[in-house]
Amino acid sequence: MKKQQKTLDLISAAREILELQNPMTLRQTYYQLVAKHIIDNNKNEYQKLSNAMVWARQQELIPWEWIEDRTRQPRQTYMWSDLTDFFETVKSAYRKDVWASQENYIVVWVEKDALSGIFQRIVNAYGVTLIVGRGYNSWSVKKELADMFRAYGKEPVILYFGDFDPSGEDIYRDIEESFGFFQTSLKKIEKVSLTKNDIDKYNLPADFAKKSDTRTKKFIAKNGDMSVELDALPVDILREKIKNGIEKYLDMEKFKITLGEQSQEQQRIQEFLKGRK
Repeated sequence: MKKQQKTLDLISAAREILELQNPMTLRQTYYQLVAKHIIDNNKNEYQKLSNAMVWARQQELIPWEWIEDRTRQPRQTYMWSDLTDFFETVKSAYRKDVWASQENYIVVWVEKDALSGIFQRIVNAYGVTLIVGRGYNSWSVKKELADMFRAYGKEPVILYFGDFDPSGEDIYRDIEESFGFFQTSLKKIEKVSLTKNDIDKYNLPADFAKKSDTRTKKFIAKNGDMSVELDALPVDILREKIKNGIEKYLDMEKFKITLGEQSQEQQRIQEFLKGRK
């Protein structure tokens, strides 16, 4: 099926962006195109991009793996062909508890499931727990997290990432009040991004705040009639903010020592498994 030149130009522009940073969600790609003034910031343009990206991947103009959708991923059951295959997994599965030597216990909390893939790849490297809120999180999740904080006996630090809109700003308050209910004292809860400073610094595309949100009036009085999604932040900057946010509260010297001990213990596991063959 032939495509209009305008659609082909849109695909070409999206490919240039994705070649530099991938994988991205469709929404992140959309906001990068908006920021470059290639498309307008509205639902119609977003749908056009969505359709174009499906066709482009079907035609192998853009690799499938460059666009990710964390909300609709298959839930695979892991299996192994035999014990030898399983032992190969065991070799790399061992992780030493990094928090045993740390003063703080860090949790990264992201409002949007669609961005969780970007977060997961970074937090895994530090052994940090990731909470995916999907908006306001359930009380069951908050209770489980409060119990985990008490079990570790460390000073809890929550690094929150969410939209700059009435709900995204209010979730910060909700998190703080929820842990107060469970009588769990947080050392720090910090909204790392998206902030008003991010919007100004990176010239992010804004929209009007949702009038249907009951928190809109209070939000507008404080911030003006504007809202910006976390997805609008360039992915390289988002990655850097996650990394820097974690390292701000992590004792890096102790962390490196733990990684060294982990490496030695992983070597011992490999030697043990060799002896079992």
